[in-house]
Amino acid sequence: MLINKHNIKLHMLIIPFICCLLSINLKAADQTLIKNPDGSSVLTKSDGTEIVTNPNGSSVETDPDGTKIIKNADGSSVTDKKDGTQIVINPDGSSQETDPDGTKIVKNADGSSVVTKKDGTEIVNNPDGSSVQTNPDGTKIVKNPPK
Repeated sequence: MLINKHNIKLHMLIIPFICCLLSINLKAADQTLIKNPDGSSVLTKSDGTEIVTNPNGSSVETDPDGTKIIKNADGSSVTDKKDGTQIVINPDGSSQETDPDGTKIVKNADGSSVVTKKDGTEIVNNPDGSSVQTNPDGTKIVKNPPK
């Protein structure tokens, strides 16, 4: 092959393009995507994360640390963490978190929340910043909203 200024220019264009393609292929090799005939798919990432997506848009993600995230088609989700914490998020944005020690935190769509501790203490936080804490013995602590 004769080398002339036209061949050199062509090589200068082709070589970066080939390098770009190799880079894309290497990145694609870091994960595996299987598409099933029913419309579902399984994506396995290089870190071991697996995401199964169903035809209706729902999915289940399992992380290497054992965390499992279930996303429903309606926008709700359930996350189960390795430490035993469970977080449920509803389509309206409200949620409930249950910790391994038994503490429950309920956050409502209106901005209020209720924390229930394993000893039975309940703390109701209102959107205006006021709160009421009810202790296991029945005593209450009321905090007025900030001025």
